[in-house]
Amino acid sequence: MTNQQKIFKGTMLAIFAGILWGISGIFGQLFFQAYHGDALWITSFRLLVAGMILLGISYFKSKTLFFNLIKEKKNWPVLLLYAFGGIFSVQFFYYFTIQLSNSATATILQYTSPVFILIYGAFFNKKLPKLKSTLLVLGAMFGVFLLISNGDVHHLNISILALCTGGLAAVAVVIYSLAPRRILRQYGSVNVAGWGMILAGIGSNFIHPFWKINFKIEALSIFYILSIAILGTAIAFLIWLQATEFVSPLVVNVATATEPLTSVLVSVPLFGLALTPLSIFAMLLVVICVILLSRSEGA
Repeated sequence: MTNQQKIFKGTMLAIFAGILWGISGIFGQLFFQAYHGDALWITSFRLLVAGMILLGISYFKSKTLFFNLIKEKKNWPVLLLYAFGGIFSVQFFYYFTIQLSNSATATILQYTSPVFILIYGAFFNKKLPKLKSTLLVLGAMFGVFLLISNGDVHHLNISILALCTGGLAAVAVVIYSLAPRRILRQYGSVNVAGWGMILAGIGSNFIHPFWKINFKIEALSIFYILSIAILGTAIAFLIWLQATEFVSPLVVNVATATEPLTSVLVSVPLFGLALTPLSIFAMLLVVICVILLSRSEGA
């Protein structure tokens, strides 16, 4: 396979992963609207299912190395931070934001995570951001402001709680991305993600057990929750991992801009999401600024 073919394949895989994540958010909104389900329940269920799938794949790939990650006591602080500060938090706050607002808004808010990565670097690494990066951060934040307010701070389109939970989802993406870097290099992404998801799922079930179902079980509800757990979590993540084998994380992050775009475009006919010229401009401003920010910081 030539270098150009690798770049094309990796980019297409990342685009597809972003589309699956966007569709997963849509299924989440459909589930909440039709069955009034709970964000914590769907988090408990999807993490257990996806964790078991990823761990199963990891076990069959390398049985001898399967338990190495959890055998080492020094790995547990990082693994627990990754599982609960990252995986659990990003899943819960994302779907809670959908429950409070809608899939499109939740996805756009979560997609601002590179802004928080830049802030993290400036604060903890004492690395001042470039002027271009600072302007892009301000541009992305201005886009979020326009999206939630239509330019009028006195009339927000979403609740303050939804804005906060969407921001927490973006912060959780930062933890999810940065915390496990050492153990990812040492033990492999599928194994680390599998243990992280299963631990987060077990912890979540102590709060809201998946067997305590508060919605009607029927074919459609089962379809929604299995699609979220398998298609939008396990399969999407595996495709994303495969993409990173062919192209750089920078290209992957840019290509997965299809997640917010998919969520917005599908929400228009499906949920009657009203797109004014200002809201279209705001969404594009956020996505474009985040893409340019990723490219600027990755350069």
